[in-house]
Amino acid sequence: MDGRLAGRVAIVTGTSRGIGRAIARTFVREGAAVVGVDVLEEQGRAVCAQVVAEGGAMRFMRGDVADESDVRAVVEGVLAEHGRVDVLVNNAAVQKEARLVDVTVADFHRVVDVNLLGCLLFCRAVLPAMVERRSGVIVNMSSLNALVADPLLPVYGATKAGIIALTQNIAITYGPDGIRANAICPGDVDTELNQAFFRAHPDPAEFRRRVEREYPLRRIASPDEIARVALFLASDDASFVSGSQVVVDGALMARIYEL
Repeated sequence: MDGRLAGRVAIVTGTSRGIGRAIARTFVREGAAVVGVDVLEEQGRAVCAQVVAEGGAMRFMRGDVADESDVRAVVEGVLAEHGRVDVLVNNAAVQKEARLVDVTVADFHRVVDVNLLGCLLFCRAVLPAMVERRSGVIVNMSSLNALVADPLLPVYGATKAGIIALTQNIAITYGPDGIRANAICPGDVDTELNQAFFRAHPDPAEFRRRVEREYPLRRIASPDEIARVALFLASDDASFVSGSQVVVDGALMARIYEL
């Protein structure tokens, strides 16, 4: 298949479900050899097996993005097998819903370690090989919560804002080495995580409708819609796009209020 990522090697974290799974499948369809990483091993291997059964090139490696030795092992394994990493997508994330006064130190460290430290560790691990080849693309999954506040997601929002700052730093520091880095800021996406959030309310269907009414497009995004943005940023179509955050929110932030 001659796709937009033909012949390229990509690492995608958080591939067991949701946006990460959609990105992995999209990249494979566009010709990439994808290495998926997740702590949810059974689900990750099932996704990989399905992709392979459909004729795609994907391998799964169990890894905790917040564990430095796991990250090193994944990147060393990919370099040993393929000799390079062309694309890195840092997608793995967790969230803990709580108002700031109810956030525990353990909650803080868990969210920061997975969302922000995990992103940093994988970027740090792939950059030397990318610099050596003078080529590479990093796509970091941020969030609309990096730009606007949710009362129940103070630490999550802080990590996603940190990811934007980290992405910009990579873009200006390693741009001279031929490396591009961008962040994606999705609004609500129809993932397992969001579905669980809806189910936590007394009337899940009505709560979902309430959320969707907040969007001018009157719906939330599908994982595939976010995956296509990641594909664009990873491909040569975005060859002069670097240091940017791409907001994918169905015009949610474009209005002041609705009467």
